[in-house]
Amino acid sequence: MKKPISKRVAMIRLLLIWVLIAAAPGTAAGKELKLAHFMPPGHILHQKVFLPLAEDLAKATGGELTIKIYPSEALGKGAVQQYKRAVEGVADIAFCISSYTAVLFPRTLLITQPGVARNAEDGTRKLWDIYDGHLKDEYREIKVLGIWAMSPKAIVARTRPVSTVADIRGMKVFLSSPSDSQFIQACGAVPVAMPVTEAYNALNTGIVDAVLIQPSALYKPWNLAEAAGYVTDDLPGPTSIVLLAMNKSCWKGLPADHQTALDRLTGREFSLKAGVIWGALDVDALEKAKTDPKIGYISPTPAQRAGFEAAARKVIEAELIRLEKDGVAARDMFKAVSK
Repeated sequence: MKKPISKRVAMIRLLLIWVLIAAAPGTAAGKELKLAHFMPPGHILHQKVFLPLAEDLAKATGGELTIKIYPSEALGKGAVQQYKRAVEGVADIAFCISSYTAVLFPRTLLITQPGVARNAEDGTRKLWDIYDGHLKDEYREIKVLGIWAMSPKAIVARTRPVSTVADIRGMKVFLSSPSDSQFIQACGAVPVAMPVTEAYNALNTGIVDAVLIQPSALYKPWNLAEAAGYVTDDLPGPTSIVLLAMNKSCWKGLPADHQTALDRLTGREFSLKAGVIWGALDVDALEKAKTDPKIGYISPTPAQRAGFEAAARKVIEAELIRLEKDGVAARDMFKAVSK
C-alpha cells in the first residue's frame, strides 16, 4: 500500500512545477528569438536595422519578447542556407537573399530584372505595392517580417574598364545572385555564381574579371575597391530582393499581444526604412569612387548605355514568356512595377 504524500512534499512538487513553467520559453519569464544573418556585426544592417528592431521589441513587450542576434554565420555556415534555417527553425528569424532560392520566388524576382528598380526605395515600394495581390503566396512557409529591394548593381572590374557591352564581352563576371546570369550572358560575358562572401577573393586572385554587385561592396564590408581598377555606374542593373523571414511555428506560438507588437514594428514601413538605410551606402560609395585615386569611375553615355538596355529588354522578355508558361500573370505584374 502506497504511503500518502505529505503536505510538505506536495508543496515542494508544486513549487518545482511552477519554477519549470516560469522558465519555459514563451511564458511570463520571457522568450528570446534567435535572429541569424551572415554579415559581420559592423555591417549597417546589423547596427541600424537589426539591433534597433531588437531594442524596440524588448521595449514594446516590457522585456517579455527579445531578440538575440547571431551575425557572421554563427548559427550555420552558408548564406544560401538562410531561408532553410528559418523554415526548419534552426533560427527563429533569418536574413535571406531571395535569389539564393530563386525557384521558390519566381514572381518576386521579376522585380530584380535589370532596370526595374531605379533605387532601393523605388524597388521596395514596387515590391510592396504588388505583394498582397501577386507575391504573398510565395511566402506561405514563413512569416514575412520584412522584404525589400537593394540598389541596382554596378560592374566592378579588375583591370579592364567597362563602358560598353563590347567591353564586357568574354569577361568572367562574379554573380552573388544566380538570377543575374541571363543579363550577363545577354551582354556576352560568362557568369560565375558564388556567395557574396567569396567576392573579394575571386576578384583579387583573378578567378573572375569583374563582379556584378551593389556599389557599397566597393568599401565596407567587402572592400572590393582594394582589388578593383574600375567601377561602372548608371547601368540598367539588376537588383536583389532580401527577406527577414520568421519560422511559422515560432510565430504562431507567440501570444497575441507579442504578435501585435512584432507586426507593428515590421512590415512595409520597416522594409522601406531598411532599404533606404542600406541604399544610402551605395550612393555614398559611388560618390567616394568618383574621387578615389585607386579606382576609375565610369558612367556610360546614353549611346553606350543603349547596348546594356537592349540586353536588359531581351532578358525581361524571356522571363515574361517563361513565367506566362507557368501560368503567372507576368505582364500584368511587370506593367505594375514599370511605372
